[in-house]
Amino acid sequence: MDIEGIVIFDAAAGVPLFSRMKTKIDPSLFSSFIAAIGLFSKELKFGGLSSFTTEEKVIYLAPRDKIITALIAPKKKEYEMAYSLANELGRQFEESGIGTSPDQRQDFDEFSEIADQYLRKIQNPFITRVSEFIQKQYPGKVTVRPSLMKRDGSQGTVDMMVEAGKKGANDGGSPVHFGENCSFVKVVDTRIGRIHVIDFFDSLENFGVLSMKKDEMILEPYFPARAIIVAREFDEGAIDFLNKLPSSKKGKYIDGAYIFAGLKLKGIPKETRCIVDAWNWHDDMDPERVEF
Repeated sequence: MDIEGIVIFDAAAGVPLFSRMKTKIDPSLFSSFIAAIGLFSKELKFGGLSSFTTEEKVIYLAPRDKIITALIAPKKKEYEMAYSLANELGRQFEESGIGTSPDQRQDFDEFSEIADQYLRKIQNPFITRVSEFIQKQYPGKVTVRPSLMKRDGSQGTVDMMVEAGKKGANDGGSPVHFGENCSFVKVVDTRIGRIHVIDFFDSLENFGVLSMKKDEMILEPYFPARAIIVAREFDEGAIDFLNKLPSSKKGKYIDGAYIFAGLKLKGIPKETRCIVDAWNWHDDMDPERVEF
């Protein structure tokens, strides 16, 4: 948690007794307000308010008999998103009419599914925000942490998968390999290094699906057409590795021709390539494409 300040107040007088601030904030500007809230919560035996917010800050309170300790933190987008989701969830609950239906069990069951979706968003705010960005940036259906079959028959997962549809012989298009319209996304809520990038690229060939071809079970590898990395920062080793990838008109790529060697699949392009995109994530501005 990013704490910008610590202030300890006299609970009765609301006077700051101690303060340590990262930014130029005068604790006396809100001391009486904090003291009033602390006394109010104790008198009504709330056990202390956990937090309250201003337009820019979240203030966490820990009231005791004679003092109130306040931690001051910036109000980040995760907090705003959780608050927005809570309001939206409440609106949907009211509009669902639960409480007025004679048989509420089915209503509650249906609303439980909606609530589960919102909980997943609140519990994983970073990956939720990244998935919203990926949905806008790349066409197709975005799935977070899908369970996929690995080539050895076990189950595995990727952070996200984008499925943009598939044109084949049945709809007038030319035959394609299984993953031509799929993208895999690696999401890192911190700095990413060279080893993590290599591990992600190595995993691209591990996933596939079994299909029947002329009475024989054949593994069709996904090997996605695009590998996307979203991280808060790329270290020099990661950038250096990305710079050394081969280039095409579409950008840097991973050569995957060997993936399909020996498989009895038709319509595989001679050049099977996975284009690589990388994005620097920022909390307060749009993600920035990493040029390499």
